[in-house]
Amino acid sequence: LLAALSVPEARRALLSRGWWWAPLVGLLVVLPHVAWLLSHLTEATSGTISKMNIQPENGLVKGLLRLLEGVVPSTLLLWALFALWAFRSAWWQRPLAPVSPPMHRVFVRYLGLVLLALAGMVVFAGVSNFKGRWILPLLCMAPLAAFSARPELQHHPRARRYTIAVATMAVILLVAAGIRPWFSGLRGEVDELNHPSIELADALRAAGYDGTSPIVASDHMLAGMLRVRFPDAFVDACAPGEDEVPTCVADHLRRSVQRGQGLLLISRTDYVPSSWWDQAQARIAPRALQSIRLPFHMVRAGTPLAHYEYIWSPRGTQP
Repeated sequence: LLAALSVPEARRALLSRGWWWAPLVGLLVVLPHVAWLLSHLTEATSGTISKMNIQPENGLVKGLLRLLEGVVPSTLLLWALFALWAFRSAWWQRPLAPVSPPMHRVFVRYLGLVLLALAGMVVFAGVSNFKGRWILPLLCMAPLAAFSARPELQHHPRARRYTIAVATMAVILLVAAGIRPWFSGLRGEVDELNHPSIELADALRAAGYDGTSPIVASDHMLAGMLRVRFPDAFVDACAPGEDEVPTCVADHLRRSVQRGQGLLLISRTDYVPSSWWDQAQARIAPRALQSIRLPFHMVRAGTPLAHYEYIWSPRGTQP
């Protein structure tokens, strides 16, 4: 928006008659999301902030290097290699002739503002780690900006090579995502997609879980997996490092008692240490843990079983 407002032609278009409809409709669309975000701000931001590895004192050089790594190898490098392979010197043989000079200026200023903001996060906030998936949505229009400045490349004799290269890479990435569980299993490194979610849900039902009482999991992956299997239940995670586990579990227990429901506490031993249970039961009457062991999906023979520990407290029997 700032980039568009800084270009006279784009600014006139944005502020033309009826301009206020755009922010009004946009506000109506995002308002529910904003309301949820404000009421869950800690849960929504704590994980990302911790991954930023904020180091105000000695993270400047590291942060700038990680930013460069996130911008070039993780987002733009592959596209740039395809573009150079397909069009070669056609990128610089002729002067730039943008289809729309005003929009070209918007693109350039947008990219400049994004890079300036990212650099500011390093210099002023001490951010020393950037994930490529964070930066990619901000820079996904870079190829559009490049081709809008070189419209003649659309009719270049080698343009078809570029299309084939991009389409091939898209298929490779799609296939790689699809075979990820098999690949992880063959390597002996169990992935989250290898967990037997259907069998776990069946085992919990067989153990007496009613399918509607709140579920408190030890991590977000397990919580999400059970949320899909028990859509009528409220599911949350009391994750170490993100929540004060004793308080989190005690609050869920109190609310379940007030609503006349049971409570299911559950963890997976391949991710959360056993000490999670010491914290989870620190402010409630401790009970004996129950175990469920199930084979992982799509793994090689000899892989240890998936191990889940849980406490199911039916209505009226909560600790």
